[in-house]
Amino acid sequence: MSALQFNPATYDDFLRLAQEATVVPVAITLPADIHTPVGVFLKVAGQASDVCLFENHRLDRRLPPYAFLGLAPRWIITGSDGKVELRTPHATLKRQETLLQAVRRRLRADITARLEGIPSLASGAFGYLAHEAACHLHDVPPRAAPTVEGAVAAFGIVIVFDHARQQLHLVVNVSTDGRSERLEAEYAEACAAIKALAQQLDGPFPDLPLVAAPSAHAIVTPLTPQQFRLAAEKAEQRILAGELHCVTLAQRLERPTSADAFAVYRLLRADPEPPGTFFLGFGETTIFGSLSDNLARGVGSTLWAYVATHERPIGATEAEAALTVAELADDELAHNQHLLFVDAARNDLGQIAAYGSLDLEALANVEQTPTLARLTSTLQAQLAQGCDYLDVAAARLPSALWTGLPKRPALRLITEVEPVRRHHFGSLLYLLSPQAEAAVCETRQVVEVTRQVARFHAFANLTGDTDISAALVSGAKSAQRIAAAIERAEQSRPSNA
Repeated sequence: MSALQFNPATYDDFLRLAQEATVVPVAITLPADIHTPVGVFLKVAGQASDVCLFENHRLDRRLPPYAFLGLAPRWIITGSDGKVELRTPHATLKRQETLLQAVRRRLRADITARLEGIPSLASGAFGYLAHEAACHLHDVPPRAAPTVEGAVAAFGIVIVFDHARQQLHLVVNVSTDGRSERLEAEYAEACAAIKALAQQLDGPFPDLPLVAAPSAHAIVTPLTPQQFRLAAEKAEQRILAGELHCVTLAQRLERPTSADAFAVYRLLRADPEPPGTFFLGFGETTIFGSLSDNLARGVGSTLWAYVATHERPIGATEAEAALTVAELADDELAHNQHLLFVDAARNDLGQIAAYGSLDLEALANVEQTPTLARLTSTLQAQLAQGCDYLDVAAARLPSALWTGLPKRPALRLITEVEPVRRHHFGSLLYLLSPQAEAAVCETRQVVEVTRQVARFHAFANLTGDTDISAALVSGAKSAQRIAAAIERAEQSRPSNA
């Protein structure tokens, strides 16, 4: 291995940064031409219980142009029922407060030094807000305990793929906490950890872990297909009565599995359409899935919100694609419904935008991808004084697309007709570096695996004039893809015998 060029290059440089910050990154930059995010994950994180992987597959301009892999958390905060648990390498603390309150307090203690050429998000926080956190934000009575609010972590080791520059950054974040003693030793330990990581990247791929096979594989649900249809019919009646514009109902499915969670993720990420995917491990629970095109992005004080609705397959030929695009451009009902979601995004940003700064950059454009056409709009605003990127996440939850409009009546209906908590359906994934950069993304297909049980959802988008049978069939497709991926992962799993 050739000599590594550390950044900061010397302890004296590191000490100067530590005098102005409480978190100082140490990094090296390598060529990324022979590495992939999945390959690096398998080599360095395959057995980790606390881990984060974020990928921007299509190099979507709306997402940060990186893939992130986080390991060895400096701290993790998980929230449930208005209580939080903070875990660090040295202690575990519990408090009576919401997840966002705890995360804001912890982030204020992290003053991060900036390294030239290293993305600020490498020293930031990665996490998700579960759908149930919206109950606290909108004063809707929460369901019976336990109700998951989400989790967020700041990682000690972060590997960054800079796709634009074809570079790989290995970063170790050192928590100095304002100390001056033992820093030389910690700088040396960070350099040693980076060397060990670089050696792992040059090593062979390990075998996937073996998981004991469960005794059953049947999918079970607390809401039978007949009950789910009755709930959809009830929701349609509420829409026709003028209480709602639209609502999305979810049906949770559970399936025991012997598949390794990352093996299932690898199969789901092969879908060419989602702009990004994520894989989060917090203790015994793993959450992974894909992102939708609805997201908010912040750089400095400038915010953008992107709204995408009414996806339609474009067919196999150029003529079919042109016909789909033309039909969508002329679909008055689709445009009117799209405007409702644009207004919802405008209201969300209006809560945190500086007065007079909210602007509509693009409205109801027909955007075409290799497989789909959809309506898209873009809003821009300046972050109001006194607001931060956590306020952006709070303003965007719940997603109007996966909940309904208006949000509060839709939340109340969901709580009434769905017998179990959604948790991860309609959740938000976020990456943020305070006052520097953030991405707040709506999730799409989400799978939770806890103690060899996979949980995922089918859904039904309802608008008052919906063909309920067609909506149930359409909303079951993502669940069918997940179930098929789990089965394929099990079939390719090495035998325990």
